Amino acid sequence: MKETVLAHSLRMMFAGGLAVIATTAALPVLAQEEGGKMQRVEVTGSSVKRTDSETALPVQMISKEDIQRIGATSTESLLASISSLSSAGATSNAAGASSGTFGLSSISLRGLGGERTLVLVNGRRLAAFAGGGGATVNVNVIPLAAIERIEVLKDGASGVYGSDAVAGVVNFILSKNFEGVQVSAGAGSPTTHGGGQNNKASITAGIGDLDRDRYSAVVSVSWEKDKALFGRDRDYARSGNNLPYYVSGATGQGNIEGVVIPGAYPNDRGAGFGASPATGYGNPLAASGKCADIQMFQNPTPTSKGAPYCAYDSAPATNLIPARELANLTGNLTYQINDEHQLFADALLSRSVVTNTIQASPVRRSFLVVDSAFTQQKVDPALILYPGNPAYQSIAAPYLAAQGYSSIIGQPLAITSRVFDYGPRQSRDVATQSRFTGGARGTLWGQDYEVALTSNRSKVSGSLPSGYFLQVEYAKIINDPANNWNPWAPGGVQTGALADKLKAAQYTGKTVDGWSDSELADGKITGDLFSIDGRAVQYAAGAQARHESYQVSPSAALLSGDVGGAGGALAAVDRSRTIRSVFGELNVPLLKTVEANLALRNDHYSDVGSSTNYKASLRWQPLRSLLLRGSLGSGFRAPTLDDLWTPQVLGTTVAFTDPKTGQGSLQVNGLTGGNPDLRPEKSRQASVGMVWSPASWLNAGVDYFRIKVSDMLATPSAQEVVSRFRAGDPAYANLVVQNGNDIDLVKTVLANTGEATVQGADLFVIGRQKFANGRLDVALNGTYMDKFDQTSPGGTVSHKVGTLVDAAGTAVIGADAGGVVLRWKHTLSASWTQGALSSTLIQNYHSRYEAAHDLLGNRVLMKAAATYDANLAWRGIRNTTLTLGVRNLLDRQPQAFVPIAAQFQYGYDVNTYDPRGRFVYVNASYAFR
Repeated sequence: MKETVLAHSLRMMFAGGLAVIATTAALPVLAQEEGGKMQRVEVTGSSVKRTDSETALPVQMISKEDIQRIGATSTESLLASISSLSSAGATSNAAGASSGTFGLSSISLRGLGGERTLVLVNGRRLAAFAGGGGATVNVNVIPLAAIERIEVLKDGASGVYGSDAVAGVVNFILSKNFEGVQVSAGAGSPTTHGGGQNNKASITAGIGDLDRDRYSAVVSVSWEKDKALFGRDRDYARSGNNLPYYVSGATGQGNIEGVVIPGAYPNDRGAGFGASPATGYGNPLAASGKCADIQMFQNPTPTSKGAPYCAYDSAPATNLIPARELANLTGNLTYQINDEHQLFADALLSRSVVTNTIQASPVRRSFLVVDSAFTQQKVDPALILYPGNPAYQSIAAPYLAAQGYSSIIGQPLAITSRVFDYGPRQSRDVATQSRFTGGARGTLWGQDYEVALTSNRSKVSGSLPSGYFLQVEYAKIINDPANNWNPWAPGGVQTGALADKLKAAQYTGKTVDGWSDSELADGKITGDLFSIDGRAVQYAAGAQARHESYQVSPSAALLSGDVGGAGGALAAVDRSRTIRSVFGELNVPLLKTVEANLALRNDHYSDVGSSTNYKASLRWQPLRSLLLRGSLGSGFRAPTLDDLWTPQVLGTTVAFTDPKTGQGSLQVNGLTGGNPDLRPEKSRQASVGMVWSPASWLNAGVDYFRIKVSDMLATPSAQEVVSRFRAGDPAYANLVVQNGNDIDLVKTVLANTGEATVQGADLFVIGRQKFANGRLDVALNGTYMDKFDQTSPGGTVSHKVGTLVDAAGTAVIGADAGGVVLRWKHTLSASWTQGALSSTLIQNYHSRYEAAHDLLGNRVLMKAAATYDANLAWRGIRNTTLTLGVRNLLDRQPQAFVPIAAQFQYGYDVNTYDPRGRFVYVNASYAFR
């Protein structure tokens, strides 16, 4: 089996390791047998073992050497450098700060979302993250130190892998072959004051050589830790006020909402009651310019009633990077029974602890009316200031008279609060991942087989160490006339006897325990069927049986929505299902230079029925240096158990902006939940491309892709619903309830809705040239997005490439879920190796895009940006590697960013900028062999 020029150039490039993430036609690197023959290996995207290194599908590989040179501090930060992975549809630790994601970090190919990107470890599924609705995998529980390489299939593959592989597949291959002990440690820190430091260490030990000893075992233990970084630590993020771009609209202390009628629950609200602080009667301290006395600032715009009011600037207290600690144990064992059969096993144990610290909790009437504890106990859902209260007489009454609101003087008033009495909110989320696989592989009757059993569990356990309270108990204490609550007390903090009483309402303890389990039995057989002119027709066939279960068990307080500042009620779910799958694949050499592949798979779900999908591809190599390829396929994504069975509950929406009134950072009543009538999504995808290697030192390629998804499973965001409702879209007419002209309730329930068309191209160029005194490696890897058009239920099309808003400034569909679909993104690398020393310079570039409009209605265009990373590695001592590196070498600062919604940090885009800025790191490793 002679290698072509193309195969040889690819193999030689990757045999030595590249200085950059690079794309090839297919990977992993192929081992060469004596006599120049190539072994058959399995490539991500196919079940048929091959001898050539180029397939008809585009696969990108990140090697262990690449990981070291990129200087990533976590698996999340490593994947951010891949051009085909988008921030749109993904969740990062930073983006999840204060958003109830329980420490989830997910990835999104093509911007289609983590739920449409299949994540594998050693070619098999991981259990979905229990805190993420059972739809995505938490990639940060995959240990960075144990990754041997990452293979990214940038093409839909439901015909091979089943559900979720709509946009493609990311396959993490963990270390399997190693003899000796290797110890590694590293530390990194921003060059600017504050947090954001990272420390890590790992030990890898291996014994046995499969060929020599007939067994091989590798165990790796690793640890990573990130120190929290806060808004107050960065000049651009320490304030939520930056005119004309944005003004913090967070609920402030002491704003008068309106008249309430105590004891008349639930109809206890008087006429003229404002739906939000921006529509109420203002704040007495704002009228005298003293908002700062209660840790507030005066909003530059008066309420809709013309009254001055105080708002809270939450920016300084918000995490830019949460505190994170990760511990992992991985193991791989292979035992060769004889020349034809071997046993194998692998294990992954991971524990991630993410601690978020954010601003103190807000309270206003609209947050309390959705708390079932108030209904059950018949408590007024408002913080009430009574006419007999000294603060009413000395502060509220004179203010109301001066503002012309005499008609409400003498009546009980509902007042907003920013509850500083318990300190900042802190949540602690512990996510564990365990996976055990055992099986056998070998050759039987001339055919290759593999059978395995896999047990998978993802568990998340959330708790609230400090800063939270039970709303109904807090309201009982505040609403007791004998306690004389003063919402305008110095610092906004209660003192004396009332402060002591309020301690009884403090809540510390559980939020939720969640489990996502997956038990899998799979088997397949591959081999040759017959030959055509000496060329083998290959096949693969197999079956899988999988049992999934999903359980969410919220604490009693969270179940009722009674924990202040925790985002409302969380419903309990306890469901399971069975999936049975059969699949087959044929690889047919039509001509000496033409090869066709067809894969077919049927998946039957016990709850949503069956789906049959295919993958057809063609590979043509007219020249030894040129490969042309193309593929067609179908895909699907089954609704998760959480999608189907989460009860619909009333809670509080994510912050949104009302385009009609101009009010920002609004949070109102929100109805959310699952839908048992959901259908699977469907998709169609196609790709066509070429790989060209005119010389052994140069390799280049381009692949064009197109994906169309229909019957999309989507929960419309509060921003989408409100924006489309205000735009008059009839599909959203029944999803908003108003109180006068103000939004009072937003319904965001999961449904099969709309469709999306995505198309673009991936480009790569790789070069390696030897010189008299060294070697130069250069590589470019980029993705151009030509189209990402998503259609709403009402038929409105959002053109999402390069923008978060449409021409009117209204959010495009999915924009407030985080991340923009960039028009162009690339990584460009150059590495010089001379003896024991190697140096690398990497450019990370993305094109410009449009953010939300500023407060004056002007477009905000985020400029194209590039950051540069550099490192220096020295291997002058045997078995020792020392690395010094810098990320964001020039310490590029972010441009002022206007978020459309769903971002608690200010001053920058959490999805495109790392707030650590310039980050210096050192790594060292030594191997005992």
